[in-house]
Amino acid sequence: MKIVQVFKTDVQDQLVARRIILFLQQTLSHCRINFDLDDCDRILRIENQQESIAETRIQLFIASYGHHCEPLQD
Repeated sequence: MKIVQVFKTDVQDQLVARRIILFLQQTLSHCRINFDLDDCDRILRIENQQESIAETRIQLFIASYGHHCEPLQD
C-alpha cells in the first residue's frame, strides 16, 4: 500500500528544495520525495511503500534548513 504524506511549506527556492530533498533521501532512502513550488502551498510530497513517517520528524528536518512545514489536511 502506497502512503502519501503532503506538507505545506514556506520553501520558495528550487535550489533549497533540491538540497532538502537530498538531505531527506539520505535518511528516508526508501521514499520518493518531491516539491511542487508552483502550488500556492509550495507542497512537499513524500511517498512511502512501508509506513508513514512521523510528521514531527519531517518538520524537524525542514526546520534544520530554516524553513517551516505543516501537514496539509485533505
